[in-house]
Amino acid sequence: MSQDNHTATTPPPRATVGMRKLVDLIVERRVGEPVGDVGFSSNIFMVFGLPTRRLEGNPAFWTKKTSLCELTISRNSEYEVPYGCYARMNQIFIDTEVRTKNTNVIDLGRSFREYSDKLGYHDGRANRALLRQMVNYVTSVIHVKPPSGSLAPGRLVGVQTMVGRAWDLHFDVENPEQLMLSKGQIILDEKYAKYIHEHAVPLDMNVVHCFQRNPLALDFYRFLAYRNNTLHRPISFPDRLLFEQLGTEQAADFVIRTRLKRILEAIRLYWPVKAKFEDGYFALEPSPPAVQHKVPSRRPLAITASPLIHKPL
Repeated sequence: MSQDNHTATTPPPRATVGMRKLVDLIVERRVGEPVGDVGFSSNIFMVFGLPTRRLEGNPAFWTKKTSLCELTISRNSEYEVPYGCYARMNQIFIDTEVRTKNTNVIDLGRSFREYSDKLGYHDGRANRALLRQMVNYVTSVIHVKPPSGSLAPGRLVGVQTMVGRAWDLHFDVENPEQLMLSKGQIILDEKYAKYIHEHAVPLDMNVVHCFQRNPLALDFYRFLAYRNNTLHRPISFPDRLLFEQLGTEQAADFVIRTRLKRILEAIRLYWPVKAKFEDGYFALEPSPPAVQHKVPSRRPLAITASPLIHKPL
């Protein structure tokens, strides 16, 4: 059942779970600093979210329009447009690997368990859908252009890139501990990897993992981290623009506002971000960084352009 059916008096269960996990982090902080785990996300997916659920009819592409620009994700003919929390966690994992290891070669490990652990799913609940969303994501093509009608007549502007240049994924999902002869690997497209490397914003993975089963919370947290990253003065705008950006405009405003307020309440238990919903507006003031730990320095990006070669370890 869609979470959009929650009323203002019924808190969304996933946000409640996230709040409990964040409370646990608060306790850890009081008895000793939690393990610093820094992740990254490219700003394109801090401005745009992915679909929250499978698209009906498996369309060839999905377009998200805002007042700033339009994002289109086209699927491979054999797969789907990436969607849901698993797609988001795979995207964050890939961006983190690019930004921290300075490479376009993504190492997924030699077993499904090793791969799922890398994404923070340690409880054994991750299944083949996690790997399916990775495949959906790396086989897709991303296109961004200004909104329709914003350019002079006859002018065409856009940027397009594929996500993966090559991939070799071979895990036994039914036997997650089974080791393969070689590591699962992905070679990202050079242009896409460079964009991630230059435009990734740090995230506190402690918070990300609290919301790893809640697509809306992941998108909202990333939005807050992105806007606060370079914010020097307070901003305020109609909250319907935020709903539009998060892809929730299909639900009643009061429902979405209630859900986001509860998610914000959970986030502020751990990160004192100065944000609020008031009188139909969303306000954000310069706040402490989303990541309190040391952020890895950016080093030159090493690009691998050759096809994957199967080499047993």
